[in-house]
Amino acid sequence: MIQIRTHKVHPPMKPLRVLPVCLAVLALAATFHTAVAQAPDNPDLAEARKYTLTMDKVQKLVAAFDAVNKLTAADPALKAKMDADSGPNLTIDQRAKNIDASFPQVATAIHAQSLTTREFIIVSIAFINDVTFVGMKKQGMIKDYPPNSVTPENAAFVEANFDKLQQMSQKLSQGPN
Repeated sequence: MIQIRTHKVHPPMKPLRVLPVCLAVLALAATFHTAVAQAPDNPDLAEARKYTLTMDKVQKLVAAFDAVNKLTAADPALKAKMDADSGPNLTIDQRAKNIDASFPQVATAIHAQSLTTREFIIVSIAFINDVTFVGMKKQGMIKDYPPNSVTPENAAFVEANFDKLQQMSQKLSQGPN
């Protein structure tokens, strides 16, 4: 007797929308691009993942990104210098000090939003990380959040405000207004 095995056919996976905030990372890659990709036991990444996101901080981040994007759009030499001035193994503290020392106009734009340069970097990493993981879960790419990937508080915050945060992340990817 021949047995025919049937396999459950899963519907095709929803295409992952590229989260607009990922494009914002490219805009300031010189600032923190390697921090997101570092090993999970990296203390800087661990600090950023534990950072408690609030709507106030995210709004300040968006305003700071807009200000920095306007600066770099108006000054291509500044953007080129920022892109070239990226060390792959810099800590968050080193990146913040580098921005403050080498790009005072960028630091001023960040500080005008009531963020320190260091906090700007941390909030950026936390926001990108947490929106990405929540987006992956919403898209069905992951069932549960991997250990140490996002705090339960931030996951709940992002889940509760996902649409609004998506709109805010689109502002980051659009460049200067």
